[in-house]
Amino acid sequence: MAANALAPPRLSTPFKDLFKHHPEAVAAIACAILVLLGWQFLNFGWVGRGLFILTAAYVIGGFDSARDGLTTLLQENELDVDLLMIVAALGAASLGLWRQEYYLIVDGAVLILIFAISGALEGYAMQHTERSIQGLMSLTADTARLLNHGQERTVPIASLKVGDRILVKPGELVPTDGVVVVSNLSNGLSGATPK
Repeated sequence: MAANALAPPRLSTPFKDLFKHHPEAVAAIACAILVLLGWQFLNFGWVGRGLFILTAAYVIGGFDSARDGLTTLLQENELDVDLLMIVAALGAASLGLWRQEYYLIVDGAVLILIFAISGALEGYAMQHTERSIQGLMSLTADTARLLNHGQERTVPIASLKVGDRILVKPGELVPTDGVVVVSNLSNGLSGATPK
């Protein structure tokens, strides 16, 4: 307890929490800011600074897509949309540098930004779905009341077999899939046979 009292307090910043829980969204926001800044720098004629900022936008916004695309290519020997998007953006940047038409570099950065935003939205949707599934899983019972020759005993649901009869009392969670059979309405009991 004394060691905890001597430890410096751990400060948590909102940005640190945002980056921890939503790194794709932070990358998309940073990419958007960098694309706008790079585009403005090119409009002002500051080509070197604009290209540097747009390069940072390519790296920050395209890192996850490039990693996912290369992983799919190397592990599954398949091209996916992430890798094709990176190749298209790099192609636009190369063509823009070669012809000194810098708006093509901005076009490639906007393409990367669009994919970064879609990746952030996909990540958010997956987190929401995962939380919903975990909430549903918490509604399942761990045990069941097994009826065997008129005797009732509590067993883990993993030990149930097809054909077992279980007892579900009013207000209890139904522990397994099955066919509901009303067996004795006078005492409010019903049984279910697992499928």
